[in-house]
Amino acid sequence: MRKLIGVAVLSAIALSLPQVAQAQRRATSAGMGGAEHELGVDIGVAYTKPSNVSGGITIQTPFDVRFGFVPSRGNMMWEPRVTLNFSTVGGTTTYLFTPDVNVLISNSPGGHRRGMYFTGGGGLVMGDLGRGTGTALELNGGIGWRKPYGSAAWRYQVGVQWVSSSTNLAPFADYFAIGGSIGISLWH
Repeated sequence: MRKLIGVAVLSAIALSLPQVAQAQRRATSAGMGGAEHELGVDIGVAYTKPSNVSGGITIQTPFDVRFGFVPSRGNMMWEPRVTLNFSTVGGTTTYLFTPDVNVLISNSPGGHRRGMYFTGGGGLVMGDLGRGTGTALELNGGIGWRKPYGSAAWRYQVGVQWVSSSTNLAPFADYFAIGGSIGISLWH
């Protein structure tokens, strides 16, 4: 029995050695060579033009949180995003939840680690502003740049956004916006 257990342990070690060596090689590669995911936060500023109302400046906080799936090769990356605005001021609870999915197409030799990229996507704007719940469709597109910062990267982006109408979400629906954002990306 002892021989059988010894052979099984030795076999398991022998079979796992190539995986351990591969993991060490990925960990020592430059930058984020072995990264599979990108996690980031952004803050943005935009000129917003609602329908039938004068436009104005919008500062988009709290943060927009991103989680990207970094491809091992190729120039296309999928990136789900989510934003939550929650308030209980004046005894009224309001929220605005915006899940979104974007595709990023790298346009530089650095892939998704540095350089220019194009982005486009869509999502939903869901919320309750105290007068009933509502949902609107959101479409966006833009161009951005990544600038390495140690093991992370700064991300700058400019773009446009359109949100469909929703009576219960006014003034957070039925608008067109043009603006930019800045954020930081970390890799895992």
